[in-house]
Amino acid sequence: MERAARAPAPAPAKPPEAAPGRGLERRRPHLSLQRRGAHFLLAAALASACAIVQADEIVLRNGDRITGEAVAKSADRLVVRTGYAGEISIAWREIVSITTRAPVELVLEGEPALVRGQLVPAPAGRFAVETAEARRIEAPLDAVAFLNPKPYEAGTGIAYTGRAALAAAVSSGNVDSRHVHGRAELEARAREHRTRVSARIEQRAEEGEESAVGWLTNTSHDRFLDPRRFVYARGALEHDRAKDLRRRAAGGAGYGVQLADGPRARLSLRGGLDYVVESRYDAAGERYPALGWGLEAAATPWGPRLELFHEHYGLRNLERDAVVLRSKSGLRVPLVTGMSATGQLNVDWESRPPPGRASTDTTLLFGVDYAW
Repeated sequence: MERAARAPAPAPAKPPEAAPGRGLERRRPHLSLQRRGAHFLLAAALASACAIVQADEIVLRNGDRITGEAVAKSADRLVVRTGYAGEISIAWREIVSITTRAPVELVLEGEPALVRGQLVPAPAGRFAVETAEARRIEAPLDAVAFLNPKPYEAGTGIAYTGRAALAAAVSSGNVDSRHVHGRAELEARAREHRTRVSARIEQRAEEGEESAVGWLTNTSHDRFLDPRRFVYARGALEHDRAKDLRRRAAGGAGYGVQLADGPRARLSLRGGLDYVVESRYDAAGERYPALGWGLEAAATPWGPRLELFHEHYGLRNLERDAVVLRSKSGLRVPLVTGMSATGQLNVDWESRPPPGRASTDTTLLFGVDYAW
């Protein structure tokens, strides 16, 4: 009996072959994301390194290094614009080294000509500038009067600024009224000179009484001996029927100090001798020498969103114990370019007013002002 032939065993099935390139295609998105992330981090690191290399660098006495843009130096302060804190102000005496990535302009003490060039590394306590003519100038940091000066600081022009304000006012003291208050001031500033003219006027209308006008004008001229110290001459003329004051004329001269004059803060003090002539409606007039003084301050501690200001001026009679004081304090909130909303308190005080008159007059004002 013939045996049936055994069928050959089937060959084991081969796993299906992957389509050409499919495995690679599955890995490409993962690898692509990794490569893109690495490229991004590398680009960010390079950009950061370039920014640091290109930034101006200021080294302080305590070893701190500040990078940013050196905007300007005046009145013993350097303003630096940073990417992390906006504009900051640094005392010039705390700086031991400064370099810049681009040319700057310098005014040096005792030198009338403007120096233009790039600040390059120099020994501690000194600066070095390389000019476009490949000339190198090196000197102590104290020799820098201004960095990137304004035209009047460089002695190449005159800067004109001004302010006009209109406000609704409420007064108490010698007159209790609601009225309109207006004020204007103009300043012309050159490198060694500053002239100011200001005027204020109030149209008062007390209930049951005729309206009355009070006004005050001031003018002053400052001659700067250096960026901080100045001598001055000034004059003032005032009229106020409510105070029994037909005229008060004062003129004098003295010495002043500009302690700060930057974008974040301004502060000046002055004092000297004045001669005063008073003419009154009812009381007797006077003529007397006086000690005169003044203070002007303004600050933007929270940036340009809010400005605080205070001014006061005084006269102390040198022949008898009598003082006249005028002050104003307030704040400004910017609305649009050049225009601000204002709130202000004025206080006028006489230690020895005429008989029947109050010693203190206060005026609260709310309004707008425009600066140019």
